[in-house]
Amino acid sequence: MIQLRLVNENGTTVALPGIETVVTVADELADATAASLLGEPAEIDAANWRQVTREHAAALGGEKTVNGRNALARVGEHDARRYRVTRTTT
Repeated sequence: MIQLRLVNENGTTVALPGIETVVTVADELADATAASLLGEPAEIDAANWRQVTREHAAALGGEKTVNGRNALARVGEHDARRYRVTRTTT
């Protein structure tokens, strides 16, 4: 058995309401399960963090201020392609 854990670019386990991001599967199902974790769950979490970053930028003044523009520049850093699945043998 292998435990798969979806982690973001900071190495933190992703937690999404109603979606399992830490699963234990048989060895032969590990690759398919890892691919599914990197699909929709990773994109949902990344989209959430992009929205949080946009709201933060708006609170800082958006395009009108230097701090707002700097915050908006960080929106692209939240990319699901930077997420990974860690594997632990159980």
